[in-house]
Amino acid sequence: MLYASNFVRWLRRKQYQYEVTFSLYMLTPTEKFIFNTFLILFLSMIIVAASLYLPGHITTMISRAWFYYAGDETLAATAGVARGAAGQRAGAGFAEARLKDLGGRMEGQDVLDMLGTL
Repeated sequence: MLYASNFVRWLRRKQYQYEVTFSLYMLTPTEKFIFNTFLILFLSMIIVAASLYLPGHITTMISRAWFYYAGDETLAATAGVARGAAGQRAGAGFAEARLKDLGGRMEGQDVLDMLGTL
């Protein structure tokens, strides 16, 4: 029973610190409810956005940092394979046909294939 009363005392102290820190002690209960609702919604949106978009962003930043540090070895190896396979095609004709297939945009591997056939 002693631990339960200590825990309740600790929770009340934390609530008091929260209200004093954000000056909620001088608000009415309705204003506290509105403030706390906005705070919970804002924090939940931050958590959801971080969990959805942060892993992809970190992966992109790490791959860019690795490229700046050591160059991209995988693209160089892929370009070597693409040179052998695409060397039989006409470079400019292949690139123009591929550009038309993609609706005017080119992807990274297509650029490497085009550069490998020149």
